[in-house]
Amino acid sequence: MNKTLLLITSILFINGSIFSQESLHGHHHHDDFEFVDPGHMTCGKEEFTERLFKMYPEERQLAIEAAKKLEEETKVYAESKDTDDEVIIIPVVFHVVHVGGQENISDEQIQSAIDVLNEDFNAANSDVGQVVDEFADIVGDAEMEFRLAKIDPDGNCTNGIDRVFSEYTDEGFNNMKEAAEIWDRSSYLNIWSCRQIGEGTAGYTFIPSTVNGPFGVLYDGIVILHNYVGRIGTSNATRSHALSHEVGHWANLEHPWGVTNNPGIASNCNDDDGVADTPNTIGWTNCDLDGSTCGSLDNVENFMDYSYCYKMFTQGQRTRMRAAMNSSIAQRNQLYTSQNLAETGVLNPDEICFAEFETDRDPKICLGQEIVFDDISFNGVEEWSWIFEGGTPSTSDEESPTVVYNSTGTFNVSLTVTNAQGELSITKENLVNVIEGPQYVLPYEEGFESFDDVEDGNEWVDVNQDDSNISWKITENAAYSGSQSVYVRGRNNTDYQTEILESPTYDLTDIEDNAVLSFYYAHARRNSASDDLFRVRISRNCGESWNVRETREIDELPTVSGSTSSQFVPDSQDEWEEIIIDNISSIFLTDQFRIRFEFTSVNGNNIYVDNINIFDPNTLSTEEISALKDLSIYPNPAKESLRLNIDLTKPQKVRIDLLDASGRIVQSPFFGIMASGSQNLDISLDNTLAAGMYYIRLTGDEGISTRKLIIQ
Repeated sequence: MNKTLLLITSILFINGSIFSQESLHGHHHHDDFEFVDPGHMTCGKEEFTERLFKMYPEERQLAIEAAKKLEEETKVYAESKDTDDEVIIIPVVFHVVHVGGQENISDEQIQSAIDVLNEDFNAANSDVGQVVDEFADIVGDAEMEFRLAKIDPDGNCTNGIDRVFSEYTDEGFNNMKEAAEIWDRSSYLNIWSCRQIGEGTAGYTFIPSTVNGPFGVLYDGIVILHNYVGRIGTSNATRSHALSHEVGHWANLEHPWGVTNNPGIASNCNDDDGVADTPNTIGWTNCDLDGSTCGSLDNVENFMDYSYCYKMFTQGQRTRMRAAMNSSIAQRNQLYTSQNLAETGVLNPDEICFAEFETDRDPKICLGQEIVFDDISFNGVEEWSWIFEGGTPSTSDEESPTVVYNSTGTFNVSLTVTNAQGELSITKENLVNVIEGPQYVLPYEEGFESFDDVEDGNEWVDVNQDDSNISWKITENAAYSGSQSVYVRGRNNTDYQTEILESPTYDLTDIEDNAVLSFYYAHARRNSASDDLFRVRISRNCGESWNVRETREIDELPTVSGSTSSQFVPDSQDEWEEIIIDNISSIFLTDQFRIRFEFTSVNGNNIYVDNINIFDPNTLSTEEISALKDLSIYPNPAKESLRLNIDLTKPQKVRIDLLDASGRIVQSPFFGIMASGSQNLDISLDNTLAAGMYYIRLTGDEGISTRKLIIQ
């Protein structure tokens, strides 16, 4: 069997093995999929090709025929067109599949990846001059240029970056590609970046013959881990060439040791990659520039090897890639036609078609705090003109200015972006909300009874409120006590969408030791696949930074048993559960204390929050109010009811609370103006209260007084 037929047969009848970080270097990966050793690429081309053929077994024979055809076309091209010097321009779309974590890489990191590709495929990488002498004369310049698309398949403006919020960022296979739908593969090179692929794989793709059939239009492209994209952000310079390796496969290159994913096996000397000037090798996972595994010096620095010192393609690899790009197999030859380059906009000068900016934090801040504004407009912005109403500076020409707000109020922010082609402007009205000092002192209780919406009074705010998502809302359908609570309709929310509710600010500076936060919540599963997540965070600096104080995942989150396939609405107090957070230490006892509730919906149901309390447990021993002559309880111990005798020397606003032993408010029987003199107040006790010690707390104009109460 000749080399060509051996290569074709090996391509299509692979054994599905996969080279993984674990198999060669031990267990080095972490939960966030960052590898300790960043130098070794891990390629899953063979495994994922086999998985694809198992889904479409009828395509395997068609792929064999396509591979034979492409090999013949490659031979003809090598003989007749190897001097072709046309620069092949490839329009690119990056599908960033994420759930809001570090895998949602920046535009700058993606542009860095494009820069690395253009260097590697044009022999312009900074270290190409360091290739060992034996291979310096055969460095191949593929003359391929990659450009982010400027027009999407619908004819709309784009920056070539398609961000898709999906749990399939951890699947990395066809479900992910269906969630972040492929753009026409005859017009764009599709690249999907994600959080996890599996089995230690950094990336994979399919050679043209594998996806030549009609099914290929759904899956043709490259999948790469976010931390192997470009040389900045979550990636680095060494990892950046992993994408070049995968683009090599996409353009019909194999590993130098042949069509397997198992380097370092002696039998590989009998295999070949179909390229004459890449010496037979068993493959490398380290950089031994003197390595000779099959009778001649190995091209260890080749981008298609697994060494960590890759610097080059060969001239033979250049020819093989350009032959594939001139072939109709998998529609590669349609990508760089004049018509397609025009339709994808990659030949056009940068035209600003989208003006937008974002902030580094929730723009509800305290007096004197700062916000960083980042321009995310495209394409080709050259100048910026900002107007910050109420801010210092009030204007800026920087791309990402930092602005301090020294006056209270609600302020607009405007941005005009400009280049030689024109300009666009955007104004966000009432974006920045600056508050002066704490809005509340302790004790604090909120049951949302007087709220029309969570924006009411600029106090409780849904941070990422968006008409396209289900946000925190006031509801009259359920409450632990009273008639209203706040909730997220998670039953209808997008999977992995996180809704954030932030509180007003509180002054905790009078507390000596510890503050306590308590509240009730209610939640139900939708089905066995539900995976909702609820977190409580606190801030000591008006939301500039946040610390987690409670996390409830799906196993411990539901407050009712079983599943509720319909909209969950709690119908009794038994379906609510209390959370008490008493680890609010002295570092948080500032006058800029805030609370944040975060609810992430994943195939789940609704969540409700009610009866929020923040208090100082030490106030149970506060000195008597000077205007209070008497505060007595009868009977004590009590069962179903009790009578308070209150004697005041002058009228004043009074609030009376019943607290349990931990200081949590369980009833608030009176709030209003109380006249001077002796008077009685009859209180009916909630029959759900457990027997034990409680406190009656009277808060007046001058302070707080408490009395012990025993409930039998």
